[in-house]
Amino acid sequence: MVNSWLSLMPPVVVLALGFLTQRVLFSLICGIFSAALIAKNFALYDSVHMIFYKLWINIELWKLASWGTFWTSWNAFVCIFLFILAILVTLIAYSGGAHACANFARRHIKDARGVQTSSLLLSTFFFIDDYFSCLMVGSVMHPLTDHFKVPRVKLAFLVDAMAAPLAILCPISSWFAAITGFLTENGISLQPGPQTLVLADPLSVYIRTLPFLFYSFIIIGSVWFIVRYRISYGSMNKQETIAETTGNLFGGKESVKQRVRTVAVRNQKTASIIDFVFPVITLFISVIVGMLFSGEFYLLGGNRSFFGALQHSNAAITLFVGGILALGIISVFFLMRDKIRINEMPILYWDGIKLMAPAIAILILAWTLGDILRDDLLTGQYLASLVVGSVPIALLPAMFFVACLATSFAIGSSWGTIAIFLPIALPMLIALLNLKTPAHIADLSLLFPLLGAIFSGAVAGDHISPISDTTVMSSTSTGSHHIDHVQTQITYTLPVIFATTIAYVITGLLAAYGPFISALAATATGLASGIMIFYILNIISNRNPNGSQ
Repeated sequence: MVNSWLSLMPPVVVLALGFLTQRVLFSLICGIFSAALIAKNFALYDSVHMIFYKLWINIELWKLASWGTFWTSWNAFVCIFLFILAILVTLIAYSGGAHACANFARRHIKDARGVQTSSLLLSTFFFIDDYFSCLMVGSVMHPLTDHFKVPRVKLAFLVDAMAAPLAILCPISSWFAAITGFLTENGISLQPGPQTLVLADPLSVYIRTLPFLFYSFIIIGSVWFIVRYRISYGSMNKQETIAETTGNLFGGKESVKQRVRTVAVRNQKTASIIDFVFPVITLFISVIVGMLFSGEFYLLGGNRSFFGALQHSNAAITLFVGGILALGIISVFFLMRDKIRINEMPILYWDGIKLMAPAIAILILAWTLGDILRDDLLTGQYLASLVVGSVPIALLPAMFFVACLATSFAIGSSWGTIAIFLPIALPMLIALLNLKTPAHIADLSLLFPLLGAIFSGAVAGDHISPISDTTVMSSTSTGSHHIDHVQTQITYTLPVIFATTIAYVITGLLAAYGPFISALAATATGLASGIMIFYILNIISNRNPNGSQ
């Protein structure tokens, strides 16, 4: 257990090498190696052993060997879904569905702003899970945005910015189940007991915390403002300028090698929009079925109602079951329509697997580094001890937002960050207010702003972290260079983070006036601050176009 300044070095190594070399796999490997060396006091053999052990645990192939452990898989199910998604993308492209969709879009979408707006609307439709949103929207939209010369990093930003911030606001998403579980585990319960810190229903606490999720409201509002008013500056402006003038959608670099087979010659003339729409709708419905299955819906052998099953669903099982079901249905659909022949299926499946293999490697390495940082180096606890100390109680939400942001950025896990900070925040708040446990919720005026700050900081840090799974998935599904996505996304996210910090300062200062006034004033001020910053940066960029290059 390190819990010292050395625990910050591996994330710094990854960031520095990533920006210098533009090689994500190399940077992650170096970060993992440095983290293991620090964790094992620079003992080489023990460090190598730790690395291989962590990799083996994260790959989870051993869980697939036994039915008893099979359904406890998480990483393996997510990886399998990624492979399935890539196979579906390959099938849709080869069948002519993507070609037909592009033709349809060209007739109905008039410009780059229209296609970016379509991406935001599609993300809103896929609010139910951030993984699903990142993977689906990026895969569906990039052929369309390519036609209007929207750089891939711009699409990656739009996809990433709408995924988790929307999912955490939804009471039937995977985030809802996770957060209510965290609240229960950390002493929020209607049943008095030795472990109960706050007498309250976790569901009610989650619902009452929603107005204080300022990062979600500000980033979603800002993204719509950026798209509708064509805000462009910094490294994103450079990418957009290159795309518009040269047609290169990768910032002047070579395209990401996706190796998707082009539409078959026999399907070129008969391509139909149904070959695109049917697979997308099928996948969406299949994922809903997967949620109901993993949440133990009574019609699928469980004992929960429809909404109860959605709330208690397991994201990994959801994606796995939904993906398998969709792949089978869509494969049969294309065979029956004679878009794909039976002897072509193995080749197309293998093409899809090869398409996703580099992203899977990045994801597994990111998980491995995150595990070492969280469990062995205690990076989160060290950051918490640095940022959260003796502060005025009114500034507690802002301080926890910054602390959670830094931790989530460093370890690449929003849920891991929430798990670290809830046990710190609740006892601290109760102690600062000189209350006895279990405390009554009416005496905790700062509880909801504090919880909102923790959840928002976790989402914000994960949003910009280069080792976050959703960051990796967004760059993968859109086919953008990962480091370029991280660089351009940070420049667009920093104003939102600044505005969100202001919002938490305001809500802390106004907490005595009630939750409605403090939440409304903070949200309005934060959103106005963020939009004003974007507006000013856009004006500066337009006046000095060369400076943004």
